[in-house]
Amino acid sequence: MELEWLQHARALHEGGSRKVPHDCGAGDCLHINHKREGWGAYCHRCSYKRFVPRPSESLAERIARLAHIQAAERDAALSVSLPMPAEYEPSLWPLDARLLFYRCGISNVELKALGFYWCERIKRVVIVVRDREGDLLYWQARTLDKTNPLKYLNQRGVDKHGFVAKYGTGPVIVLTEDILSSYKVSRAGVEAWPLMGTKLSTHLATELIKDGRPVVVWLDSDKAGRAGDARVMKALRSYGVRATSIVSERDPKLLSREDIHGRLRSIPHCAPQSCDDEPHLL
Repeated sequence: MELEWLQHARALHEGGSRKVPHDCGAGDCLHINHKREGWGAYCHRCSYKRFVPRPSESLAERIARLAHIQAAERDAALSVSLPMPAEYEPSLWPLDARLLFYRCGISNVELKALGFYWCERIKRVVIVVRDREGDLLYWQARTLDKTNPLKYLNQRGVDKHGFVAKYGTGPVIVLTEDILSSYKVSRAGVEAWPLMGTKLSTHLATELIKDGRPVVVWLDSDKAGRAGDARVMKALRSYGVRATSIVSERDPKLLSREDIHGRLRSIPHCAPQSCDDEPHLL
């Protein structure tokens, strides 16, 4: 017969936890959880502890699961609408989905403000890009499943280099590789635009020339990012755009807000506004 707590734990969404009664006494003292690896329980009163691992998938089950998800992904990518259903409450997402953002120092409060959400049908976090007026520009969805060969699902029919996503305001424009880095850097008192890669698109270059503000190029710390930095800097200088680059040992989205602010402040023509150090509770 299945343990009673295990029935409750199986009913939780992945990453969820709660307290339930235990037979050692009155009250909800047994903490249960549902993790990707299985289901666990710990009693704060009698120290009962148990973990039940998730059964291994057979090859046939894995193929069937991936086929089901990929069919949903194809439908989502072809639609002009955002993938549904949408769970906007990060505390109800799978733990791994939240950790993608927590490791970047982005809180639940910020995730809600950004409009990011979890879509159970395609089992991905949907990263939404909107313009200043709140109109949808683009979306991409990140999988947590390492067996899924498609890490990012991108909206089809929309050229990701045909628009400019703008985060924050400030005296300079910082170019980053991705959306999360732009958002994170913008909280240090500057405006940030993601390249959506490591190349400077014609559309984005045109926008920079028209804008006229000085530019800081701050791409990721890997080999591709460093090669992209040189390529983007060369292009900007050929357009007559005043530009400086920052090369850091970690990607911008992984640095603290204080570190980001300090690095920007060291650039002569960059005077970022005060670092946003207000508390962001998970």
